[in-house]
Amino acid sequence: MAFYRGQQGTVFFDKDASGVDLSEIAAVRSWSMTLDKESLDVTAHGATYRANNGGLISGSGTIEVFYDAPGAGDKLDLLNEANTATDPANANVELYLDETGGKKIECAILVTSAEYGATVGDIEVVTINFVTNGTVTLSI
Repeated sequence: MAFYRGQQGTVFFDKDASGVDLSEIAAVRSWSMTLDKESLDVTAHGATYRANNGGLISGSGTIEVFYDAPGAGDKLDLLNEANTATDPANANVELYLDETGGKKIECAILVTSAEYGATVGDIEVVTINFVTNGTVTLSI
């Protein structure tokens, strides 16, 4: 049985949603994703116990990157996504759980916010928050 460690995970990103030009985002500190499924009440009239069916699925998450003042490329695009008003929510992301690339989560995202900050004596970290757009594919 294999157990995975955080340093084995990585993030690939492409703002154009072409799905071909995904590139690895350098200096990722962490990433997380939460998938939510709606619960639909389908209880029959007069029933004693409640019945539920699964409904629509959505996701949200964060990507934390060490800030290194990128001059160009997908890392800069990721940092700028929160500052783009007419974003069609079609940026592709692949969140890897392992180093070999076999365990990953793929989806299109809309970056909803980016948190910048600086603490004296610490490495600067930018936290990118996102929501999913459309299908989320799990290869876990």
